Amino acid sequence: MNPIGSYETIIDVAQPNILQGDANSQTTTNMLKMNPMQGTNPNVRAEGMALGYFSLLNRSGGAASVGIGVRIPNHLWSAGQWVDATTTYTDDTTDAQDAGAGDFALETTTNSDGYLIASRVPFNAVLIDVTTASVDAVSVARSARYSDAAGTAWVTLTTVVLTGAAANYATATETVLAFDPPSDWGVHVSGLGTNTPVGQYLVNVRATDAPGTTAGLAGTLSLYRIYFIESIANNVTKEINFSPSEAWMPHGDGLIAFFSTANAANKVTALVRPRS
Repeated sequence: MNPIGSYETIIDVAQPNILQGDANSQTTTNMLKMNPMQGTNPNVRAEGMALGYFSLLNRSGGAASVGIGVRIPNHLWSAGQWVDATTTYTDDTTDAQDAGAGDFALETTTNSDGYLIASRVPFNAVLIDVTTASVDAVSVARSARYSDAAGTAWVTLTTVVLTGAAANYATATETVLAFDPPSDWGVHVSGLGTNTPVGQYLVNVRATDAPGTTAGLAGTLSLYRIYFIESIANNVTKEINFSPSEAWMPHGDGLIAFFSTANAANKVTALVRPRS
């Protein structure tokens, strides 16, 4: 049992972003709580968080999906480019995770090319720092898919948020992919492309109607596992008190809230602690 006094952090703040906000991928900016550093390593944080209580108040002006969860550490996932004509994956994890120039290609100007994310653990939200906007004078379309339960076929992913689904990628905009984890999501076994990581959960986002002039580029990506996602009406609160127990959110190095519609009046309250 974990009485209220055992929670070192009581969070009660506005949440103006969908996740962390534009250009904050791979930073701690707008994370609600970060776990302490692990031992003497200045770059590795303790993983896993315990949640005793949370409430998420939607004041976005309309119905919105909300949830709370954790950020997935970089060592648990990889990402790279997908060429659809040859069903080939090229790892580009360094560019997806570093803070350098915008050098992670999100797509090409060829239909159905895109990017692929592979993770050792399930995730259901991605924050993308778009540094080069896509350009198309007519229309674009993007869709996502995932590895099925057998790990041998692709299945269309139903998304909660897919920024750029029918519009150009834009800079100075919080670009997010978010979804409910599919019940039949499995790790890749075989048949899902050349060089595609085996034994990992896959999500592939493709520009099914690619931009004709300029393809979008990203500087960095961040992955998250969001729990308790639910669509609620405006001025409604999603609330769970886990006492005398608590909710265990494994793997994460920090706490994040999710609001599918960003608004400065949205609010999150939570009792959380690192899981020892």
